[in-house]
Amino acid sequence: MKIELLHQADEPLWQKLLLAPLSPPSKVFGAAAAARRGLYGRGLLKQARAPIPVISVGNLAVGGAGKTPVVIELTSRLQARGLKVAVLASGYGGQGRGARVVSRGEGILLDARDAGDEPVLVAKRCPGARVLVGPSRAELAEIAARHLRADVALLDDGFQHLGLARDLDIVVLDGASPFGNGRLLPRGPLREPPSSLARADLCWISKVDEGDPAAIERAAAEAERLTGEAPVRSRYRVSGVLSGDLSSSEPLSSLESRPVLLLAGVARPDSFRRTLTRLGCRVVGEALFSDHHPFTERELHGVLARARACGADVVCATEKDAMRIPAALRGHERIKVVRVETEVAAGADLLESALDAALVAAPVGSRIG
Repeated sequence: MKIELLHQADEPLWQKLLLAPLSPPSKVFGAAAAARRGLYGRGLLKQARAPIPVISVGNLAVGGAGKTPVVIELTSRLQARGLKVAVLASGYGGQGRGARVVSRGEGILLDARDAGDEPVLVAKRCPGARVLVGPSRAELAEIAARHLRADVALLDDGFQHLGLARDLDIVVLDGASPFGNGRLLPRGPLREPPSSLARADLCWISKVDEGDPAAIERAAAEAERLTGEAPVRSRYRVSGVLSGDLSSSEPLSSLESRPVLLLAGVARPDSFRRTLTRLGCRVVGEALFSDHHPFTERELHGVLARARACGADVVCATEKDAMRIPAALRGHERIKVVRVETEVAAGADLLESALDAALVAAPVGSRIG
């Protein structure tokens, strides 16, 4: 099932009928998740406390909220303060097991096959950052603090990872679809109900230029009611058109009016489609794969053949997808990578104040409920 179906707030009748059998499992999922949160909230399951401040970035819904660009933005802001940042991630999509170090802050030690595409992307975009992956974020935080001399840990996709206490809980909502269809998995895209925002310290609405303004304002009002703070708002800004191996760049105007084939192995390619349209590209074809899909040489040769067949000059991929392009094809002249960055549109002062508070916070743990 395409994740886009679960992000439609106004579902047509046929879709409601199609998804109706998923409602009972959704209730079971919600009850189990609530019971787990309750065990942490009552102290029956214990949280570990890291020896350094922990800032968590997470979301309520699966797929496509723009969380990784937010992690990169926060890492850059913390590094600008002179701090040694450790990004802790699960390594989803990677084949490795146990705690692994993607980067010690000098070079990259693992590729996307071992560590997952997002941690490798963060390591490439944030030179100097320590990047670690593994199932236990508490273990990763200990390694980062005691062996890699990190000053602060940034917990990627951490809102539901309740085993590690945090000093700042940031939840990212997708401005294009803040709460999806409002249903819990598997009937909808939500891991937790919107009311769980009360557990967050700060809400961050991404892609505010891609969604319905009225829906964004409703989400912002709900977030402010539950967290007590107005949300940070951001949008994407295209910052580069790169070669497939990221070694060279060309002007953004180089893609204007050109026919391109969109290549994406992400949860929700609609945002990338809008990005290419804003660049002035003519999207004449698409090659869509599942999120984190490990491309093979054969598949990409097929994509290049499809591009030729539909008259596309180049194949345009996201930077996250570029992490999974086989080495033999990364330098192909017809593969271009479009780099986007998060640009804070509102709430920058509030964000900096929240970071200030987290970095001096006493080790008191998080709110769980």
